[in-house]
Amino acid sequence: MRFHEDTIFKIEGQKYGQELMEIINIKGKIMEVHQTEYGMVDPKMYKPDLVFELEDRIIILEFQSTYVDVNDKRRFRFYSAIIDQVKIKSQKPIEVHVLSTVESEKTKCYKINPDSRFPIYIHSLKSIDGDKFINKMNTKIEHEEYFTEKELLMISLMCFMSTEKDTEQIILDSAELITNIPGLKHDIAQFVKGIVLMLCDKFVKDKLLNKRITNMVGGNMKNVEEYAKEYAKEYAKEYAKEYAKDKINENNEKIIINLKNKGFTINEIINLTETSKDFVEKTLNEV
Repeated sequence: MRFHEDTIFKIEGQKYGQELMEIINIKGKIMEVHQTEYGMVDPKMYKPDLVFELEDRIIILEFQSTYVDVNDKRRFRFYSAIIDQVKIKSQKPIEVHVLSTVESEKTKCYKINPDSRFPIYIHSLKSIDGDKFINKMNTKIEHEEYFTEKELLMISLMCFMSTEKDTEQIILDSAELITNIPGLKHDIAQFVKGIVLMLCDKFVKDKLLNKRITNMVGGNMKNVEEYAKEYAKEYAKEYAKEYAKDKINENNEKIIINLKNKGFTINEIINLTETSKDFVEKTLNEV
């Protein structure tokens, strides 16, 4: 995820994230949207898409274009363990929810041990006819009709709807629709564009098409980046105050202990935290 996407989600996520959850059918009220970069492990591999803290629990929301397999389940469990360590004081349960382009609604479980299962909630928008939705949105553009915030969010999620087109083509359709709607308000426009860019990053493997979509949606993102960077300066000040005293080893020690408590093996912990076997064993022996 690009810098400005993550920051825009942090800024605008509470309002539009609430509507996003309602579309996906996740219940609860968002209290805070968390940055998804914790600076503890490789961010390309271990970076959840969106993290919402609700009144009663924390939601990790992932967008997926393939079937959730055992590697995904391990990755989601690791997200949960890391966030549990970062938000340890909240004492709120953590749930993983996946919006899928290929799977129907269901609950999958990752069996940690005979007595412990980690549930993953799969969501689908396949009940919505994507082709009819696109035609309806194009008609609204032609007639210069007003777009609701829900419609704009759904445009960004068209690749999850039922359609004959492939995922990459539908993301292109989303990008074209968003850029053709005149007079969009700044905040909702940036949130929706951020979703489209995130899905482009994740799902569009064709390099030329990826660049085309990125330029189309993000080509005029200079103002967005400036807006995001200005916000980030203020956020960084608060972040620095809160974490300035933390040392890398101290953070790793907390993570190692937490991962062990979650059932990870020593080898898994070494790989995930990128620390030495001696450091991991020493940390666990001191507990």
